Amino acid sequence: MLARSWRWIREQLAFLIVLAGVVAAFGYLLVEPGHWRRGTMALGVVVLVAGVLRLTMPTARVGLLAVRSRWLDTVVYLVLGGLILAVDIRLHP
Repeated sequence: MLARSWRWIREQLAFLIVLAGVVAAFGYLLVEPGHWRRGTMALGVVVLVAGVLRLTMPTARVGLLAVRSRWLDTVVYLVLGGLILAVDIRLHP
């Protein structure tokens, strides 16, 4: 049973890294609500990392990051991360 758990963690490692980044970004937003730009910038970077991981890693290794085809997932993650960063930078006074 332990071997199966380790295999699942290895297969989902990319997803778990992205999930940890999202949790950290939202955690930062909860702890420091006055610095929301830093939190949203971190969230945008994490989504961009998800796009790069989806593009570079084989489908069997990205786990739950693989929703659709590789190119569509990559485009969606990169566009969403870019939009988050663009809105964050645009709103900066």
